Amino acid sequence: MTKTSVEDVKSRLDRGDDVAIIDSRSDDAWSKSDVKAVGAIRIPPDEAAEHIADVPRDRFAVVYCT
Repeated sequence: MTKTSVEDVKSRLDRGDDVAIIDSRSDDAWSKSDVKAVGAIRIPPDEAAEHIADVPRDRFAVVYCT
């Protein structure tokens, strides 16, 4: 896993790169939030092992949480 910056992700999105967004916020944090990334793949942290196959391997993936 490699760390990235908000600026790098924005740059990739701005130039049209296919970026997979993985939302790994807890169910509580996700349900209370009014901010959700369109098209994000929801994988709660306590379910990561069960859903690792859902993470695309053919594009840049960004995981975010609270």
